Amino acid sequence: MKYSVFIFSLVIIVSFSSCKINQKVEGEKVGRWVFKSTVEGKQEVQRGKYDNEGFQKGTWRYKRDGKLYKKEVIRDSIAHTTFYHPNHKVEAIGKTVLVKTNKGLHYYYTGSWFIYDIRGRLIQVKHYKKGILEHITTVRE
Repeated sequence: MKYSVFIFSLVIIVSFSSCKINQKVEGEKVGRWVFKSTVEGKQEVQRGKYDNEGFQKGTWRYKRDGKLYKKEVIRDSIAHTTFYHPNHKVEAIGKTVLVKTNKGLHYYYTGSWFIYDIRGRLIQVKHYKKGILEHITTVRE
């Protein structure tokens, strides 16, 4: 019995150790990544995954001093992005597009971005086309 528990434990340990963070294949980031840095004196952590071609995929979370301030849900080349106020209420919601050009990768805002105040009330809608702000609609009470 003790022998089978030991073998089972060994299999579990080996399987978890094969799930490594921050791997590169042919110079490209793949799998789970965790980035840690200090921005304006605050600890910043970014967590997410890269696909086999080195592009971000799935859900990415960005925290500053342990508080979520941005979340991106990425599918293909479109990211549905949400920014948060320090009180955890939504600050802005919109889409970001990733385009691969000869000069490299380029991210830009597209479509309608909904901007909320600290209490969670809609205050503006910003309209972007290929990263260029076309117009702003202000919501009045």
